[in-house]
Amino acid sequence: MKKLICAKDIEKLHSKKEQVICIDKETIITPSAKDLAEDYQMSFKMGVSENKNLLANTQEVSKEYLVTLLKKLLKEAGITDFTESPFEYQEHSGGLKIIRGSTVKLSPLNNENNGLRYQEILTSEENNFELGILEIENSQFYQEDRLESVNYVVNGELHVTIDGITYDAYQGDIVFAPKHSAICWSTTSKVTILSGKFKSEG
Repeated sequence: MKKLICAKDIEKLHSKKEQVICIDKETIITPSAKDLAEDYQMSFKMGVSENKNLLANTQEVSKEYLVTLLKKLLKEAGITDFTESPFEYQEHSGGLKIIRGSTVKLSPLNNENNGLRYQEILTSEENNFELGILEIENSQFYQEDRLESVNYVVNGELHVTIDGITYDAYQGDIVFAPKHSAICWSTTSKVTILSGKFKSEG
């Protein structure tokens, strides 16, 4: 397992009058630790650590910890627009894309209703088609849309109301909404919808 040496570890070794820090190829040293060691005129040496007990609490490095550390370093460097991707995917140079559905992170659709969450996952190269995942939880919203859409119910029960008439849609059902339709989408439980919109009026 990789080990991480940070500035706090350097301070600890310095207080013990240690001047040589033994490391191995699995050791990660943060930039602040390197700078502090240089200030204290301490050096790093490859080999078995004689400071094993002093560094016993050095953190084991996981992928999650490295991501957190990277964000912290970027923030300290003044880079504040680092944002985490809302989902993981694989992409071929020819345009093929595989999105890992289980990694999609939904965001509130608006600030007034926490029961509505959405994430766009695809937009066509011509920018005339958009695909996203919509989640409604014990909530409803009214939509007047000039674009037509195709909506696949991934799971849950959806109630669709148009012109005062309510239709129920269940897992596996597809709801087509025509152009310029005024629809109320609702559920008393939780429903997940894969929603595709055709942006072109053509």
